[in-house]
Amino acid sequence: MKTENKLSTIFGLFLVIMAAVSINASAMPGDVNGDGTITMSDANAVVNYFLATTKPNDFDMTAGDVNGDGSITMSDANQIVNMFLSGNTGDPANGHEYVDLGLSVKWATCNVGAEHPQDYGDHFAWGETKPKSDYSWETYKYGEGSNTVTKYNDNESYGTVDKKRKLDPSDDAARAYLGGAWRMPTYDEQRELYTGCYWEWTDNYNNTNVKGFIVYKVDEANSSDKGKRKNKNGEYTPSGRYSPAGNVHIFLPAAGWRGNSTIYDVGISGHYLSATLHSTYTAERFYFRSTGVTMNNCSRNLGHSVRAVLP
Repeated sequence: MKTENKLSTIFGLFLVIMAAVSINASAMPGDVNGDGTITMSDANAVVNYFLATTKPNDFDMTAGDVNGDGSITMSDANQIVNMFLSGNTGDPANGHEYVDLGLSVKWATCNVGAEHPQDYGDHFAWGETKPKSDYSWETYKYGEGSNTVTKYNDNESYGTVDKKRKLDPSDDAARAYLGGAWRMPTYDEQRELYTGCYWEWTDNYNNTNVKGFIVYKVDEANSSDKGKRKNKNGEYTPSGRYSPAGNVHIFLPAAGWRGNSTIYDVGISGHYLSATLHSTYTAERFYFRSTGVTMNNCSRNLGHSVRAVLP
């Protein structure tokens, strides 16, 4: 009886607490671990979360509200089990298009916030899921002035220490916009794109007058150096002697970047965020101009482009 009373108390408490949870409608219902499919693992996570035995930080528990009633209960866990048993495991891409470049992840055809490959899309501060008009430290979600951060930090001199080095699903702009199993790429996945594909600058992508890089899938059988050479700075640039087979590619427009209320370098440079923290004040990214591509880092409060990946 004591155990039953305890579970009953927990049940009632969670009904009250979870009723106040803001549900992310774009997340694929039932896929709480974000792997793009619905399995018994997702159901177990919901049960454990409901009974307060575990609270997995890396899971998107908002996807656990399968019935959409604003609460996460055993009813949701039962529905996830039924979805799994019936084979209704969901669409990882959530209806959005992607390209398989032969890498460890698939890449979206458009920037987050864009409808076509040549569209610039929106700009995001690192860890924020909505565009805004002012990209300053004063408006940064996880900042308190330029010297203090409240999340994603491993140095107590700069604020709250949580030792997180990768964005939680709730702070991932790609997941917020696209749902399904979409997410922002890690630093390693960006580097894989950078070193594992052929990059070619264009001033007029598909006759749209949009500048940026076409990133081609490499034909390994016909390109021992993957169509690239290193310049004196150690950066990869197109060699001009490789013809990509099949024209399988993505296009990354030079969408510029935002600082405070100003947008800079549209048509000149592209700045694409990863989900990986570099240091207290900076996040990993890749950056390009017509002269080449560089892997480096940027201040977290600035507005950058996001190109999503699918595991």
